[in-house]
Parts: sequence; structure tokens; C-alpha cells
Amino acid sequence: MAEGVQVQGLCRFSFPCTGGFKKYHESLEERRAALYAPDRLDQRTLWFEHVFLPPLRAQTDKDFTLHLLMGEDLPKPWRDRVEAAIADVPQIQPHWREPGDHRAICRDVLWGGREATRTVVAEFRLDDDDAVAIDYVQQLRRGWGKVARLANFHGRVALDHGKGMVLEAQPDGGLKPHVLNTHCWSAGLAIFLKPEDEAIVMDFPHHKIWARVPFVNLTDSVMFIRGDHAHNDARTPFGAGQPVPIPPEEIAPLLQRRFAIDLPAFEAAWRSLVA
Repeated sequence: MAEGVQVQGLCRFSFPCTGGFKKYHESLEERRAALYAPDRLDQRTLWFEHVFLPPLRAQTDKDFTLHLLMGEDLPKPWRDRVEAAIADVPQIQPHWREPGDHRAICRDVLWGGREATRTVVAEFRLDDDDAVAIDYVQQLRRGWGKVARLANFHGRVALDHGKGMVLEAQPDGGLKPHVLNTHCWSAGLAIFLKPEDEAIVMDFPHHKIWARVPFVNLTDSVMFIRGDHAHNDARTPFGAGQPVPIPPEEIAPLLQRRFAIDLPAFEAAWRSLVA
């Protein structure tokens, strides 16, 4: 009988749906056209391949599932690129869905992944240009032992790993890193729920989660990356973070060590695409 912590995450890769976006579109057709614009898909796929995937592939704890939600009409060649990129990461479970209500589809996907025999499920969300460190799953599983006694009446408690990095795309094609201590950003934030809980991580707006459930913020290790570029749905709230000084020469080794990301290779590919 399985016990302990189940870890599952959700990523929506340019999924056309109603709701779920801050940018307003008049219709689902207008949203689909915006999401599937070739230059946008080129850029999002590059971030997915170079930033999102490497640390998931290198997780020190392999017992997790990442649900990758995509439109069944995601056009080629980007669908082929995504399928090829995730082929060697068995923890990533693709879901090809018709457009529909954002919350209902996310709920169906996450509920479908729950294991009733587990003690608790840790759910997190990532955008396709985000990343979590190679020991994120391991730290979530260990973290439950630290925060379990803080869970509320419903068995809910949130754990935020608030030290992270923003990779800010520059007009010349370069990438400017910012290391920050933050709280309540979506990447690096997980909520522990009972397997039978009807709630999912998407029910808790990340910036307000502290008002809904007991909340713990840890900043001992760099644990997430947020991509910042022209195709973000929301602006990065730099003012809400506290800068952490790191010598420039230590950035690339840090990304390699904590995220298995080859920064020079990614920056070269990014410059080639956008410059």
C-alpha cells in the first residue's frame, strides 16, 4: 500500500481555454490565434527545451508527475518538438485536450492524477518558461515532515521556496539574471492537500495563498527560475522581491549546478532566434 507524499505538477503549454489568462481576448478564436502565433510558439518552445525541461529531467527524486496540458490542435512543427523533447522524461504526462473551461480542465487533469493511497499530495504549477531546481521534488517530500503539523482543519498547508532567479530577456537578445528573495510567486510554491480534497493548486491564487491557508516561506536555496520576455502573460513583479547579490561569474555555474541548465547554449539559441 503506497504511503507518504505524492508530488504532481501542472504546466499549461499555450493551452487555449476560457479563463486562466490575465491578457484579455474577445473570443476563444482570438486567444488561439494569439497563443499559436509562430513567433510566440518558437520562443515558448525554446524556453521549454532549454529552461523548463533540464531540471525536471535531472530531478534527484524521480517519484513525481508533471501534467503537461496542451491543445489537441497545437500545430506542427511545435507539437512534434514538444513530443520529442519530453520523450526521455517519463514523469511528464502529456494531456491533449479540446479548448474549454480552464478551471474545469485543470481540475479533471489533477484529480485524475491523484493517488488515494497516499498520505498527502503536494501540487505545484509552472509556466512553460519557468523551472524548479533539481532537488525540488526531494525538498517537497522532505518539507511535508516540517509543515504537516501546521495544516489547517482541511489538511491544507502551503510551502513556498522563495529564493529564485529571473532571466530577463534584453532587446539585444541577451539574458539578464536577477537573483531574488520573494514570496508567493507561482514557481516554487506548492500546496499540500489530502488526496480526497476537492481543491486543486489552481484554486489558490498564488499571490493571495497566505490569506487562505497556513503558509511557510523558505529562502535557503535558489529553487526556481522565472522567464521574463515579451510573451509573458503578466509582468514580473521585481519590486516585490529583495535582490540577492551574486557575482556575475557565478551565475552560469549556479544554473548548471542547481538547474542542469547550460546558460551559454541557451543564450546563444535565444540570440539566434530573436536578435
